[in-house]
Parts: sequence; C-alpha cells; structure tokens
Amino acid sequence: MEPVVVQDFVPAIDLSGRATAEGRAAIAAAIGKACESSGFFTVVGHGVPDDLVNRMYTTTKGFFTRPEEEKDRSANRGSGVSGLRRPGGPYEAFAAHVTGDLSDEERAALGTHPATWKAANIWPDDDFRAVWHEYIAAMTELSADIMRLFALALGLPEDFFDSKFDEHVSLIIANYYYPAPDDGVLRREMHTDWGSLTVLYVEDELGGLQVRRDDDDWLDVPAIPGSFVVNIGDLMAFWTGGRWASTVHRVVNPEGTDAPSRVSIPFFYLPNHDTTIEPMRPLAQESAEAGLDRVTVGEWFSHKMQSTYQASA
Repeated sequence: MEPVVVQDFVPAIDLSGRATAEGRAAIAAAIGKACESSGFFTVVGHGVPDDLVNRMYTTTKGFFTRPEEEKDRSANRGSGVSGLRRPGGPYEAFAAHVTGDLSDEERAALGTHPATWKAANIWPDDDFRAVWHEYIAAMTELSADIMRLFALALGLPEDFFDSKFDEHVSLIIANYYYPAPDDGVLRREMHTDWGSLTVLYVEDELGGLQVRRDDDDWLDVPAIPGSFVVNIGDLMAFWTGGRWASTVHRVVNPEGTDAPSRVSIPFFYLPNHDTTIEPMRPLAQESAEAGLDRVTVGEWFSHKMQSTYQASA
C-alpha cells in the first residue's frame, strides 16, 4: 500500500494563540484529540527563532562533514550515548544530555539505576557547545509549555507537570543520514520513543518520517516549513493509562538514488530521574506495561532497556 498524507492523523496545530486562556484551552483540546489518535502532531507559531534553528543545523551538519579523524576526537567513550556514535546502518549520531555538563559527583547522584543521563557530555569545541546549549534551552522552554497544554488537555491543573520536570534529564540527539542510501534499507527501523515528549525539527521538503496506522498502513508526516513534529512516547502513554497513544514510526529513504544527506535532531524531554509515574487510570490487560504500577523514571528506563534486550536476544 502506497503511503499517503493524512492531516487528521497528524494535524498541524498553531501555538501562536497560547498567550490567552481562551487560546490555550482551544490548543489543548486540539492536542488532546491528536494524542488520543496518533500521539503525533506538528506545531507552527511556536516562537523558536528561525536564526537559532538555522545555526543549530549549520553547526551540526558542519560537524558531521568534518574529517573522520577530527570527529573521532568526540567519539563516545563507552558510557551512555554522549558524543559521536556510529551504530551501523545508514547513519551516525551525536548526543548530549542536559545533565552531561554537571560534575561527576552530581551526575553519579542521579539515581541508582544505570542511565544514559549519568554520563558526561563530549563536546567537539566551545562554539559547538554554545549553539547546542542555546538550542537545548529553547527546546526546554517549548517542551515545558507543551506539557502545560498536556495538563489542560487531560483536565489537570496547568502546572501539574512543572515540579516533575524541574530537574529534567532530557536528551538531544542529532542523526546524520548518509546521502544516496541503499535501496530497501530504512534510515531508521520502526520503533516507539521511550520517554514522555519528543520535539523534532524536520528539514524542509526532505521528509521521510512515517507513522503507522493500524497494522501496516504507513502515513507520511507532512514536512511543513518552519514547524516542529511533536510526539509522545511510551512513558506518556503509560502515565495516561493508555488514554494517549505512543505510535510506531520509522524513517524511510527519499525516492531517487541521488538522495541528499539529512540531519534530524530530536529533543527528548524527560522528567526528573526520581519522578514517580503512576497511571492516571488502570491499564488495559493487553498493554505492554500492564504489570507495572508505580515506577520512577529511573526504574522505567531500566525496565525498557531490559525488555528491549530480552526481546532482541
């Protein structure tokens, strides 16, 4: 079946009216409807400066096109996901945590569970780090307000999530997909995100992101210039007791053998490591997490790593 674009499944939502109570209520209602359907929507009118996005992409793509021996100085050192990684397949990635610049002692105190947010960041240079810090700050501000809109959509006090993210352990990853990919090889295999909220800027017109509806109906996520794609992850679906959907998605190759390289930079907004998550309503028995009750964020990610490892063993 040929993929088609379905605006109702991944709607575009204008955030420009969120400064008023009436506007926030309308936006929250639209977000809630999208989260119950696909868990995906795009946002425009978000207020993130174009100049910052352009500098982020120019800086990041410039890093990936440096000589290999220069990039290797920023290679992951076997702890967490920080720095440059070449996981195999048609892409490589660079990642950093908001906690990665804390001291060794401060990071070690972020829970007793093994976690990527306890590893130090590995920066190529100060200019790169400065741009990434500025972008992370903008993504944090946007994500925090989307969480407040989530709260309104769920009939909760608007500040319900604030204290659960005030020392968040969020992760940002830049994926560099190689040009001219092999036919039949997906740029990213199908998966769901593990966390609460993902914010992704899509390079105009390149596209490739698809979400799955039903068993094998893949729909293109529209590449709207200047927009961000937002989706919830498994943690948010669990938190809402399955009321909201964490949807399987993938990245396909653009048509044509001369396909250009593509940079994708998702920001994963994650709660405080010790935040306790309890479903807002009982989970359905067929849910993958039906056996869980109350879990901390650290316990949640340990559970996801164990279940994923066991499934692939």
